[in-house]
Amino acid sequence: MIFRQKAAWKIYAEKRDLRYYSNGFYKTPSMNGAVDGYNVSFFTSEHSELDARSERHLTAIEINLHTGLSVATAIASGGMSVIVDTLDLHKEYKPSNKDGKRKDWDNSYVIRTQDVSYMHEYLNDDRVDSIIRLMKIDKAWVIILFFEETGLLRLDTPLPLGTPQKVDAIVKQMVEVARSLEMGDGEEKDIQRAMPKADSKKQKILEIDDDLLNDDIGFELED
Repeated sequence: MIFRQKAAWKIYAEKRDLRYYSNGFYKTPSMNGAVDGYNVSFFTSEHSELDARSERHLTAIEINLHTGLSVATAIASGGMSVIVDTLDLHKEYKPSNKDGKRKDWDNSYVIRTQDVSYMHEYLNDDRVDSIIRLMKIDKAWVIILFFEETGLLRLDTPLPLGTPQKVDAIVKQMVEVARSLEMGDGEEKDIQRAMPKADSKKQKILEIDDDLLNDDIGFELED
């Protein structure tokens, strides 16, 4: 399976002009570079099991966002929710539309933020739709972190993505989500105007234990 993955990732890296690293004969490969204007990294991540005596090795894909949010926020599914629990973000938000709470928002998904009113304005239906589609990928764990000037979109999966087509399909979907999350020109001001005055807050520093995510990340999570 590793050899099939190496072959598939190498073909994809050559097609997309990415940097490919074999990482040893029996080790999982890694690669990174620009895809459709985004910095994308592929590597193996390790997650501790609940009994803390064993680890799961997953395929991780990270995309750096071009824009951030003035309100620190984390969105996660699956095993990534434990990371959100470690952050200094204590307000939970559940997406809603004009008909009330969205029925397609699974209770296992989590959004923690400094400001619920801000997220209500920012997370429009298109953004929520794209996030949910990504989270519904079979066996996928997703985390989205927003900082003041940038953000991170990450997906971990136990699947080896053993064909170039599978790699390309999941990257294209992640890039689509990344684009939907980017702040438009003047959008920050529009959100601030729509929020109640008392809810306006400054960005806090997010501190994340690197051991929870393990391995390479697109930027320093401890700002």
